[in-house]
Amino acid sequence: MSECKFCQLINNRNDDEIVFETDNFIVLTDKYRRTSVGAICLIIPKNHFKNLLEIPKENGNELLEVIDIISKSMQRAYNCNGIRIWTAVNKEAGQSIFHSHIHVLPCKSIIDRFIALFPGIYDLPRKIFTLGNNKLDKKINFELAEKIRREIDNKNV
Repeated sequence: MSECKFCQLINNRNDDEIVFETDNFIVLTDKYRRTSVGAICLIIPKNHFKNLLEIPKENGNELLEVIDIISKSMQRAYNCNGIRIWTAVNKEAGQSIFHSHIHVLPCKSIIDRFIALFPGIYDLPRKIFTLGNNKLDKKINFELAEKIRREIDNKNV
């Protein structure tokens, strides 16, 4: 879909931003938010599916494997036990980009859980104080992603 933000990102991607990739999924760091521990990753199907419920069952095992790889690599990279995995299905549940994606967040504190539960509220002060330029520092985001990539490489996934 040409107007879909994630379809555009996948079709015009910068390989430096990719944390992990399979035949059907791509994993990127969230450019707009992170937790106190490290980068938030987005697992995105390469094909356009409106939400998690539209992903074909035959992709289910691959998706679970990607979640496992990213979650465990994230725990090692950021030395944290807590991982929050979530998605929203449709506007009523808080979905704002209508291309299926799963958030994987490293958590070490109550603040990290707050970021996961209320991303819009968490983002509000940054949007106000940065006057719309609310992307994370590109260098820091790359370094956080690189930590996860190294852990994936170390485990020879």
